[in-house]
Amino acid sequence: MFDNKERLMQKVASLPKGSLSPSRRYWCLTCKMLFTMDQPVCPFMPKMCINTPIPIEVMPLESSICLEKLGLFYPKIPHKIMSFLAGGDLQKISDDLFTSYLGFLTDWGVKYRNEKLQTVKSFIVMLSGCETAQRVTGEEITFIVTDINRIWDRDKLFALLNAAVPVFRDVLSISQTIKLDELEITGDVPSGKYYCPMCRKFFEFSTQRDTITCPLMAQKCMATPRDIVQAKYPLDDLARVYQYSPDIYKRMISVFPENPGTDKYLEKILTDEWHFQLEEFALGRLRSALGLEGK
Repeated sequence: MFDNKERLMQKVASLPKGSLSPSRRYWCLTCKMLFTMDQPVCPFMPKMCINTPIPIEVMPLESSICLEKLGLFYPKIPHKIMSFLAGGDLQKISDDLFTSYLGFLTDWGVKYRNEKLQTVKSFIVMLSGCETAQRVTGEEITFIVTDINRIWDRDKLFALLNAAVPVFRDVLSISQTIKLDELEITGDVPSGKYYCPMCRKFFEFSTQRDTITCPLMAQKCMATPRDIVQAKYPLDDLARVYQYSPDIYKRMISVFPENPGTDKYLEKILTDEWHFQLEEFALGRLRSALGLEGK
């Protein structure tokens, strides 16, 4: 894929090793991704990544903005599951989502009171899976959630978000009124779905192209993620992505009520949208990573 692969691997092997995290929580200053794992080595490019993941015990996660890459670029499977499960007492679900989200930030050491707007925006992105814009004045903050209907039932999503807004304002001491708006940008055009043969990650965002530049490391990555129709991949690769990801989706999904159709809905997304061949062991790993056991 590139000429100096062997030389790069030798250099990586000679660099200082990382430190262990007792909590198994790491983050990367370069790609801004979060990991849950046993060793301080990039789980996707262990012999070629020149960074060491940072244990939160050495340096806590500096910002909730790191969550946005999970919400914006990874497959929208967790968000569609949450939309499917959303029902019943939406106020209670919203309260529990707020608690689970701030609990996650606290566990990772994020000083969320020091980044008020980012804390709210990252919550919206992680729940919705949608790119979110903002208009800010001294009196009012408006978050504009885009292309909701690709992923969510709009009324359910806004009910959950509107219920959380007063709590965020109170906890973060935000003086302005917070409003929500929406905007459809891509319309009925299908979202782009991609697979990277080098790191074996999956991406979903924007509209479909044949190839893309890596959305996580646009200036440094030398691989080329491709349209999934041009690739072959096992379901275990997707399960692996979520097993190394932090448990933010697991925490959020856990607050939704059970639905006996969840397993079938997950399988439909995997086969119809992502063209996976279902394999029971990998499917079990994915369910466990997303907190879908018993849902």
